[in-house]
Amino acid sequence: MQTEIIMDAGNWTVPDDVYDAFFKAVGAPSWHGRNFNALRDSIAGGRINKIEAPYLIRLKNYSSIGSGAKSMATEFIELIKQLRESGSPVDIKVEN
Repeated sequence: MQTEIIMDAGNWTVPDDVYDAFFKAVGAPSWHGRNFNALRDSIAGGRINKIEAPYLIRLKNYSSIGSGAKSMATEFIELIKQLRESGSPVDIKVEN
């Protein structure tokens, strides 16, 4: 069964807001790294976060993301898509 993870991007203004929202949503430990290598390891490798794949991330209010967080959010979306394409049971749906 696939878990649905809701992330509301409406108040994101800086890159750390993306990390904070994802970490909260999956129950990441406080020591989780804030870079894409760490994200890749914890999502694809597992055994780090409380919520593990398979899951679908539903990213709400994408059109409201502040300019300071937009690039990070776009890169995060691409990371999830890359992980899915490489066989990880994760996906993302972006909603404006």
